[in-house]
Amino acid sequence: PPLPPPPRDPANPPTPARRNLGAELFFDPSLSTSGFTSCNNCHVYNTNWMDNLVKPRPDTSQGGDFFTLRFNTDSLLNIVYRQFFFRDGRTQDLGHAFTEPWIEDNQQLGKTRPAAAAKLASLLRAKPGWVKRFRRAFDEDITQIADDAVFDLAGQAMAVFARQLVTRPSPFDKWNARHGKIPEGAERGAALFSGKGGCVACHLGPNFSDQAFHNVSTSVPRGDGTREDEGRARVTGHAEDGGKFLTPTLRQIGMTSPYFHDGGALTLADAINHLDAGAGADPNHDALVGTPLGLTADEKYDLYLFLRTLRGPPTIVRGPTGKLCDDDAVARLRAQLPR
Repeated sequence: PPLPPPPRDPANPPTPARRNLGAELFFDPSLSTSGFTSCNNCHVYNTNWMDNLVKPRPDTSQGGDFFTLRFNTDSLLNIVYRQFFFRDGRTQDLGHAFTEPWIEDNQQLGKTRPAAAAKLASLLRAKPGWVKRFRRAFDEDITQIADDAVFDLAGQAMAVFARQLVTRPSPFDKWNARHGKIPEGAERGAALFSGKGGCVACHLGPNFSDQAFHNVSTSVPRGDGTREDEGRARVTGHAEDGGKFLTPTLRQIGMTSPYFHDGGALTLADAINHLDAGAGADPNHDALVGTPLGLTADEKYDLYLFLRTLRGPPTIVRGPTGKLCDDDAVARLRAQLPR
């Protein structure tokens, strides 16, 4: 079926004031220790809400000494449909997920949640404009509530902002609804996707994800049994979850390279080749993968053609006070530009 409307959180109903506040928080680099890093540094608005880097580089103001983060940047597109957030699924609360970067190295407000909350609250309280925006959005005076409460409200505002970051109908959706065509090779790829390739075992439903965690041999054990990244096991503490990562959506997949949790596959061809023949390298690999699929070069190309049909028009949002920018608005703007 097609994507449904974004789910509503009864505890955090979307309002224009909350969306606008979330947008301002998302793009403001002053809410970082360096003063140069915002959410947009990694989740870049004009490249499908991710950065196309193997390892994220959130703060290049430090010159050649800038650090990289562990995970390949996950696109924020369709994040509102997910049950788990981050590739290891460390939280199921979208607002909490948006506040995590303030605790981590990327925005560096503090090494612990209390420390980061205190720093963020002090930055926001220091500017009357922020105090007014929070009062307008949540009817709360951030100068009078606890630091942790301010932290949570900021996350809730960005969660409302993220409701806009939804993919739009793709050629596949139109073909699937019997209202359009896709190349014959893509049709063959769709049959492979749900048949011989077995892709639909994990990439199913409107968002092409089963919302589960799988080991596809992207973090194989070293000689001492440890992994470069333990994945889901870091959260659960269960050895059987070692090397498992959350199934990503495949929507816009042709534009969100590199692939896998570590950015280890630079192209779709690399990803297809790995799943065809390399997904069984880990002794703990998922039972759904690991058996060589025996795909021919032509079949792999057909799968690639199918995946390209999952790309819809760009998801573009205007500034904090604007509305969703549609194709007609873009056409009107272009018509006003000089040749």
